[in-house]
Amino acid sequence: MTRRRAARDTRQPCTRRGKETLEALLGCAGEVFAERGYEAASVSAICRRAGVAQGTFYMYFSSKEDVYVRLVAQLQRQIIAEVRCSSEQETDPEARLVSAVARLLSFLSENRNLFQLFREAEFIRPEIPKRFYAAVCQELSEILRSGIATGSFRDINPEVAAYAILGMVFFLALRYALWGNGGVPSNVCALATEVMMSGIGAGRHETMLCGRAGEPSSTAGPPLQQEKPRCEGGEATRRALLDAAERAFGEAGFHRTSVAMITYLAGVGQGTFYLYFPSKVALFNELVREIGHQFRHGQSEAVAHCRDRREIEVTGLNAFFRWIREHPGAYRILREAEFVDDHEGKRHYQRLAEGYARGLSAGMERGEIRRCDPEALSYAMQGIAHLCGQRWALWGEQNSSVGTVLHRLADFLLNGLSRR
Repeated sequence: MTRRRAARDTRQPCTRRGKETLEALLGCAGEVFAERGYEAASVSAICRRAGVAQGTFYMYFSSKEDVYVRLVAQLQRQIIAEVRCSSEQETDPEARLVSAVARLLSFLSENRNLFQLFREAEFIRPEIPKRFYAAVCQELSEILRSGIATGSFRDINPEVAAYAILGMVFFLALRYALWGNGGVPSNVCALATEVMMSGIGAGRHETMLCGRAGEPSSTAGPPLQQEKPRCEGGEATRRALLDAAERAFGEAGFHRTSVAMITYLAGVGQGTFYLYFPSKVALFNELVREIGHQFRHGQSEAVAHCRDRREIEVTGLNAFFRWIREHPGAYRILREAEFVDDHEGKRHYQRLAEGYARGLSAGMERGEIRRCDPEALSYAMQGIAHLCGQRWALWGEQNSSVGTVLHRLADFLLNGLSRR
C-alpha cells in the first residue's frame, strides 16, 4: 500500500470506542518514541503497548511518521493553548507573559514524553520545528506587542525576544524536567522571569558592547575551529575516516549514514573501518567529543580579550552565530548526539554548562551581572543562543541581517523587557 493510498484509507473515529482506541494509540506511541527514539521505535511496538493489532493501527495512521507528526501537532496545540490561557486569565501584559512562561515550564515538566519526542523532530522532518517555533513565538510576540503598545515593555523587537524566551524555557525544561526527572524548581522559574524582565546585567547597559551595530565580522578574531594536524600512516587513515564521517553525518544525519558511505568517502575498504572503530556509534561519539572540544576552545579564544562578563556574553554570542553558520554540519552532529547516545549527548551540554557556570559566577562576584544560580543561568543562556541561532544563523532571514538580530538579542540579554 502506498503512502498516498494509506493516507486516504485512514479515518477519524466517530464512535466512543474508536476515539478511545485512537487516544490509546497516540499515548502509547508517545511513550515508545520517548523511550526508544524515533528510529528504534516500530509500529509493532506501539501496537503491543496499546494492545491492538497492527491492522487497527493502519485504520487511524498511514505510517510511523504519520503518528509522530500528529503527536507533535498535538503538543503544538497544547502549548499554544497554555500561552492563550495566560492571556485569558491576566489582563496586564507583564502578568500575562510571566504567567505564560510559568505555564510552559509546568506543562513541559508534566508532559516529558511529548517534549522529548518533539526535540527529535528536526532530524526527522526539519520543517516541523520551524513551523512549531514560529507558531508558538507568534503567540508570545502578540503579548510582547501589546506590552510595548501600553508602555509595559521597552520598545524591543518582539520576534527576537519571543525566540529568546522560548529557547530559555526549552533548555531549562531540558535540564530540570527531562534530565532531572522532575519539575522545574520554583527558583529556576523565578530566574527565567528575572532574566526575561530585567536581563542579566546589573543596571541598564548600552548594547554597543556587541560591536558596530551588533555586526559580527566573519574575518575578525581567531578561527573558531582548530586546524587539524597532519597525520601519517595508520593515524592518517583514522583521520580520513573521522573527516568523512563528519561530512556524512553533518549532511545526512546519523541514521541515514552507513559505514559503507563513510568508507567510500574516506577511500578505504569497509574492513578497514573496524580496525579503528568498533561501531558507527563509537565513531560518532568520538566526533562529538572532538567537535565539542574544538567548539569550546574556539569560544574561549573568541572571548579571550574580554574582561567584563557582559562583554564576554555578547562577544561569545557573536562567535556562536559565526561558528554555526560556518559549520552547520558539525553543529548538527552536536545536536543529534543526544538521540544517538543519551550519555554522550548529555555530557556535551553538561561540560558546556560547567565551564559556563564558572565564568558566570566570576562575573557575579565582580558585580558585572546579577546574582543568581549560575548553573540555571548557563542553561538559560545556552537555550537563548541555540534557538535564536537556529532561527537566524541556520534557517536564514530575508528581511533582517544577522548583525541586526544580534544587536537586538544583546539588548534583550543585558536589559530585559522592563522599563526601568
